[in-house]
Amino acid sequence: MPTKSAPHPGLALKRDIEAQGLSNARAAQALGVSRSQLHRVTSGDCAISPDLALRLEFVFGSTAAHWLRLQADHDAARVRRRAKEITRGLERFVPAHKAPA
Repeated sequence: MPTKSAPHPGLALKRDIEAQGLSNARAAQALGVSRSQLHRVTSGDCAISPDLALRLEFVFGSTAAHWLRLQADHDAARVRRRAKEITRGLERFVPAHKAPA
């Protein structure tokens, strides 16, 4: 069942940066991004983009796919919390191959 709560991946990134003993400024420098951009991500105000995911892969040795999956899970959970509001009034179609005969 899909989850309605998935933490922002910036929180995991913040923990990784701290575990390495890096300051936000040093991590931003290593990643080639501004301190403010990194802060927006680690505070959960900004998504991890594919560009940043690739930078994280190179700098920290993780995979870009890992970071993008975390972001997608977070985004899906945020939307799922509003599912009733979003789907109100929509019409559901049953695929022809699944329709009763």
